[in-house]
Amino acid sequence: MLLPFILFLTTVIASPLQTPLNTEYEILSPYSSHRSISPRVFIVTMFEPEESAWTKHMNYVHHFVVPGLSPLHPQVHCTADYQICHFTTGEGEINAANSMMSILLNPKFNLRDTFWLLNGIGGGTPTEVTTGSVTFAKYAIQVGLQYQIDPKELTGYPDWPTGYFSYGAKDPWGYPDSVYGTEVFELNENLRDRAIAAGKRVEQSLDIGNDENIALRNQFPAPGNAKPFVKGCDVLTSDNYWIGETFDNYFIEYSKLITNGSATYCSAAQEENATLEAILRLSKFGYVNYERVIVMRAISNFVKAPEGFNDPVDFFHNYPKGGIELSLNNLYKVGIEVVKDILDNYDEVCALKASNYLGDIFGTLGGVRDFGKDKYTVH
Repeated sequence: MLLPFILFLTTVIASPLQTPLNTEYEILSPYSSHRSISPRVFIVTMFEPEESAWTKHMNYVHHFVVPGLSPLHPQVHCTADYQICHFTTGEGEINAANSMMSILLNPKFNLRDTFWLLNGIGGGTPTEVTTGSVTFAKYAIQVGLQYQIDPKELTGYPDWPTGYFSYGAKDPWGYPDSVYGTEVFELNENLRDRAIAAGKRVEQSLDIGNDENIALRNQFPAPGNAKPFVKGCDVLTSDNYWIGETFDNYFIEYSKLITNGSATYCSAAQEENATLEAILRLSKFGYVNYERVIVMRAISNFVKAPEGFNDPVDFFHNYPKGGIELSLNNLYKVGIEVVKDILDNYDEVCALKASNYLGDIFGTLGGVRDFGKDKYTVH
């Protein structure tokens, strides 16, 4: 779903069950009579506006209730030929992990050859992107796994940028020693670059938003004041929403720290590392192919106020953030180009093996990590 930054939907979305659980839809359980479903592309969104950005354009004719999915989003939707399927995880890390695992372990799906488009909207740092931009990540970084001391109590540490610091570290500049394994995921860079190229084909036609959106962008220096564009840069994951230049600057540095200088943070969200952990665990046993995962985020708002705006609470609650509609429009506009490229050039895209390291901080899928330390305290 959204960023760990600014929750800014201008209307509150009431969330009854999107589709009632009734006999009109088959429950896709191990006891179902339905044949195996083998989509070439699985589209994954996180909450209703992201799902609607796709469903209002797509011709989904098959709808299955899948045990274990979010009670708000219980169905998988597929096209007539089952080449494209789509489901929504529910917001936040817990929902994302549980929903993805429910799909991966359902025996009615054969997902060994499936490509995954994990896509949603998120916050963006104006040092790298602008509202409406569409980003593709090589790294997903879980920034919520840290200690935190209330900064108001850090009077004896004036050089600390925030109250955050890594598990096992002594200060905000220390590399984590104690890790859980979900801190960093690295994805197939060749596939990521292919997705960027597909998106670039529609870059000049991206929605630029309304006058309010443009006025907000114009208060930032470049690239924050630019028209929306497509870019390869990396995503942060946290269930904690934050805002402000202090946090933005800290997480810029933290993302470089934990990836040994490799990552360029530009977007932030709540789900990626949870979803990727589920995929990675099942990829190890051949249920799915981690090498075929694409992470795409469209920027719905800035993570900090413009220069000279000194009231972060007012900015959080009241300032016209303006980016939700254009980010959702651009999410689909770019995403469908990626999907079409996979379907139209399937054999060619299948041949895009990773030339970089793939996986987590533990080396679960093998290979030589290009980030991290030789030894950790593992819990």
